Amino acid sequence: MAEGELIGITPNKTIIALVMMVYFSLYGFYAPSSLGQTISGTTIPDSTEKKDDKLSKTMYKWFGRQGTKKAPLTNEEAVKRFLKFEGKTIAQVSIIRFNVFGFSVYDTTITPEKGIERIGNSLHVKTWKRIVWNMLLFREGDKIVPFDFAETEHLLRQSNYFEDVNIMVETLTDTSQVNVCVITKDKWTLSAGAQLNSSENMKFTLSEKNFAGLGVKANAIAYYDRTFADKWAYQGEFYIPNYFGSYISSNLYIRKGHAYETYAMKLNRDFFASKTKYAGGIELIKSDEPYKIFTNDSIIQTSYKSQDWWIGRSIRVSRRSATRAPFNLVIALRYNREDYLKALPVSMYLNPYFHSSENYVVSLGLSNQNIYRSSLYYGFGNTEDIPVGFKIQMTSGVQQSSFQRRFLIGGEFSAAEITPLGYLFLSSRMGGYLAEGPRIEQAVVNIRAQYFSNLHHVGRNDIRTFVRYDYTRGAARFEGEREYIVLSNNYGVRGLRSPSLCGQTRMMFNFETMIYSPHYIYGFRPAVFVFADFGLVGQSNELVFENTLYSGFGVGLRLKNESLIFPTFLFRLGYYPKVPADADVAYWLFSTESQRRFEQFRVKEPYILQYE
Repeated sequence: MAEGELIGITPNKTIIALVMMVYFSLYGFYAPSSLGQTISGTTIPDSTEKKDDKLSKTMYKWFGRQGTKKAPLTNEEAVKRFLKFEGKTIAQVSIIRFNVFGFSVYDTTITPEKGIERIGNSLHVKTWKRIVWNMLLFREGDKIVPFDFAETEHLLRQSNYFEDVNIMVETLTDTSQVNVCVITKDKWTLSAGAQLNSSENMKFTLSEKNFAGLGVKANAIAYYDRTFADKWAYQGEFYIPNYFGSYISSNLYIRKGHAYETYAMKLNRDFFASKTKYAGGIELIKSDEPYKIFTNDSIIQTSYKSQDWWIGRSIRVSRRSATRAPFNLVIALRYNREDYLKALPVSMYLNPYFHSSENYVVSLGLSNQNIYRSSLYYGFGNTEDIPVGFKIQMTSGVQQSSFQRRFLIGGEFSAAEITPLGYLFLSSRMGGYLAEGPRIEQAVVNIRAQYFSNLHHVGRNDIRTFVRYDYTRGAARFEGEREYIVLSNNYGVRGLRSPSLCGQTRMMFNFETMIYSPHYIYGFRPAVFVFADFGLVGQSNELVFENTLYSGFGVGLRLKNESLIFPTFLFRLGYYPKVPADADVAYWLFSTESQRRFEQFRVKEPYILQYE
């Protein structure tokens, strides 16, 4: 899991972090302790959906007798629940929206019991029904395609504003027709925070991930720093997903003050589902901003402009199936231009990261992605969608930089499967350039593997083990910035950071075992974990095992409320047998970390593998 900003290095930060944690926990009033209850209610409580029409309530009564269970802790194919309805005609589609606290999409008998839960719900604006409708991959009058239903649940859960989703199907008297009910439960998406480093350095944040129930994300950050002539600075972001059901999204970003002046705009449409035929995007950036150099811990000022355009077409190349994902062949084109106006000194072989350049890129890919449902992987008990399948993508093109013209080449193979022993992900990626000579330049190879054990039970506790391996090797790299890789945190030993831990070849192993408690504290579920990390880094002409092995061992606690948009709270203690003289070591840490997601197997825009 990717760590957030460190807290706990100084006493005042610790106090602030604890205060914020207590404040946010007041919103986490409820989390169901039972994962196996069935729908047994016959009515929808008035406080649930007063504004929904009579059809929604009537349908929910019907579905309440079906006995659908909470998402299982064991892996299950997401289409399995819908197979018996394949080919039937959808007569009606009903949408039921639950509020944040005290409800479950799997059990109508669970309702808010405390006044403070009802107060919390009254302060939240539920996601509009039209927003849910625009995300569905099926309509009234369609024949049921089980895989479309599985992907719809996946798309809804991928959003930032739904905690969980349940699609239920009921056969009518005319057995060739069915009614469909889509049940959603919102997250609490409003957050505010403050970081008080000192009386001269502060940061205030206000964020809403579902503004007015429209799915719109709005972030505002204010910075105060007396070391700058302009003591106040600000940052704003506005994100609109899925215009009118098109799955086209837009993002506007601005940051000004404290040596920043950045403007960015992006329109994008991914291959969001297996039957998506067209995708593409536009991104424009103009920025004047500081850049931190890792190796000597210094900051320089940079200025640049960039534009990025891409378009792709997906073609199904396998037989049509209602229960399995198709094999899709994707061809995509991309044009990217970057112009650096201010940066470090550059030459043909110095600081290529800051070279002004144009890239014309084409890629050809083949992919297949199916979905399993489970829990307690990256989440803390909510339903998670586990992608399995494969992706092969080959990339080529031409780069014209300030100094030379060369061909770019790249490729990727990645795959994942649910095995009898657990979830296994493997990937192999490479990228580089072919210059005149011919000669290879700035090449990189990355091999990665992830393993998640099956879930084991000890008493009422659930236990899962995670293993991650990553090997990166550079060849024919140039001199200067971004021509090295570092062994640090997410790419090495967590809690260990040093400017001397850099090179051109890196290998790392991460081991972690999570023990999930069955208990909840104001809606927060605690999980104790133990970890062991190992890493080596050296030059490209060295055998990686010839370098010093660095390691870290420790224990920690995570707290997460799935009803809240806030990241996971983390407390960790670590032991490091060997550290460099210039190391910055977090022997103890109180922090937050963002939830990581599984890698998807849909072909994206053409890209060249980054050296990081």
